[in-house]
Amino acid sequence: MDAVIVAARDAQVAVGEIVQPGADEARIAALRAALQREFGATLPDDYAALLRRSDGVDFDGLVLYGSWQSEANPGPGGFWQGLIAANKLWREGPGHEAYLVLGETDIDLFTVNLDGSAPVLRDKVSSDVNETFPSVGAALQRLLATRG
Repeated sequence: MDAVIVAARDAQVAVGEIVQPGADEARIAALRAALQREFGATLPDDYAALLRRSDGVDFDGLVLYGSWQSEANPGPGGFWQGLIAANKLWREGPGHEAYLVLGETDIDLFTVNLDGSAPVLRDKVSSDVNETFPSVGAALQRLLATRG
């Protein structure tokens, strides 16, 4: 998975996009605690691995949420889509309480069950499952490999 993350970062840099620096272990630990407290959710280990390399991604129609960002406290380049902030927004509408949203494309939400399992792409409007993956790592590889 690391090679795909590096390739996506390189593609962002090549077109002048701002790349988010990686999260340290303290920030990931704080995120794990906040996800459990706010939503009863578990951060998948494969997603934590992504955050260590790039604490959020916004590139070519794909947004993968970061560990701490919010509209009130954005990261480099104005990146505000942190996991807590984005999931609070998604929960303002009905039907998104049963899963954790890790990111989004133009048409889909990238979600896992609250226990961090069963990664899928869901239609943003209907929440119908459009694609399933054997692991979060496999989903990240597919999503990142199709960018740039």
